[in-house]
Amino acid sequence: MSLRQFHQWLTTQNIQCHAGTKILYTEDVGMSVVCRTTAPIIHPQRLAVIPKASILSVRSCALSRHIPWAPYGHDATLALSLALYSEILRCDASRWAGYLCSLTADIVPIARLWGHNDAFPDDEDSSDAAQWIQGTEVHKELYSEDGTSLTEDIDTYYRTHVVPILIANDYRPSIHGFLHAYSLVCSRAFLVDSYHGLSMVPVADGFNHIHENHVQLASEYDVCPVCGSLSECPHDREEDSRNMPSVSPQLDPTDTVDMITVRSIPAGAEIYNTYGSNLSNAALLGRYGFLLDDGETDVVTFGWPGSGLIVDRTNFDWSHDLPDEVRGEVEAILEQSALVFKSDLRIHDESSLCINSDGQVSTALFLWVVMDVLSQMPELETHGGVGPGVSDAMADTILHVANALVCFETEEASSSNIPDDQVLRAVLEVAGALVGLCRARIAHVGMKPYRGASAEILGELMDNLCPERTKTRLALQYLLGERAILEACASGWEELRDKIIDLDGYDSD
Repeated sequence: MSLRQFHQWLTTQNIQCHAGTKILYTEDVGMSVVCRTTAPIIHPQRLAVIPKASILSVRSCALSRHIPWAPYGHDATLALSLALYSEILRCDASRWAGYLCSLTADIVPIARLWGHNDAFPDDEDSSDAAQWIQGTEVHKELYSEDGTSLTEDIDTYYRTHVVPILIANDYRPSIHGFLHAYSLVCSRAFLVDSYHGLSMVPVADGFNHIHENHVQLASEYDVCPVCGSLSECPHDREEDSRNMPSVSPQLDPTDTVDMITVRSIPAGAEIYNTYGSNLSNAALLGRYGFLLDDGETDVVTFGWPGSGLIVDRTNFDWSHDLPDEVRGEVEAILEQSALVFKSDLRIHDESSLCINSDGQVSTALFLWVVMDVLSQMPELETHGGVGPGVSDAMADTILHVANALVCFETEEASSSNIPDDQVLRAVLEVAGALVGLCRARIAHVGMKPYRGASAEILGELMDNLCPERTKTRLALQYLLGERAILEACASGWEELRDKIIDLDGYDSD
């Protein structure tokens, strides 16, 4: 790390930083940006102006004509990793040499790479950490949306692209070196515009993350996807410029990436960006290698392999089978529930089947469980009627179950106004199913010998770790947080179930 060389390079690239800011580097934190003034920086301000000519992307690197460009997703991450790695191998010949010297020389300890044998070879801390996140939301971060292993993606890309492209250009690649570049891209890259796509943005990547951020990245995304021009260019007159081969970027000194304030910054404070306002700790640990203490955005999701619940849409689909008016009524009723939080029922993927950081189940998860419970009641006609997969009787019963839930929660139900047996049984079975779902997930996460162990035992293990076991500590810290969410959810539904059973006049048998 050479901050002096980095600052000199910033000057040559005409990258401008606010006079009230200072870039720091420490061993424990790495790079950070702080307010150096004795008075606050008053919003609004531009803290950094970075010409797009200085950013490192697949389109701007020396091997741009050899590396297939990808607009988004893991393919974009891999392509930029190759671009960055090729510039690292160029050493002082790279026009980003002054920037590259500001990057850590070690692989960033992102959870995505904990289990990769070539990232942290012979490292017991990494191998143990990889076992502790088994079955958790962090484990889900190790796979793409279609279920493909990211590790397999990395290894395949290394064999099919990195090795042949670099060797053909007289470089000697290594998997460890590529993983180093990959970890830097995962933890530092930004989506800049439709030409550069995912890119390394000097200075912008020095701001650390919290949800209550001071600054955000601003960039004009809609540029020509062929040449990057911000103004009108010949490609604008082509019918389909997206399929044209890219050309050298049209440099416009007014086309910049800016770090702009979103609120005032206290004197002497570290200045924070946000990598995503809704990023959970699982995403932060998987992609960036750190956790936040509050965990407000954490969720536990279901419906993916290893989550404890695989959704079968062949009988019922919570997002399609209920008509809009019934979904609307259910949502209105459940607004009074402390056990359920409102989720967008128009979202059709399994990510909406979740429990939030307060231990509340999403509307989608609640509905899925209710529909699953009701479909197993032989006396209830489930198909045909108001929706393609839902009968009138089932739709009415769903509404009655939601109403009964709120009544029991608000203690409006008593032995004199208990819902009919069918609805009451359904509420009890829904509560039991959600408790079982949480308990089953708890029993199947973490390192195998300790699955189902108490939080106290896991806490003792974490407390007794030596200081060098940073990855294992992070893994255990995350695991305890996820289990706390599941325990809170299970406890809430157990309490409701016990309240129903304890009502006078109800026979639990």
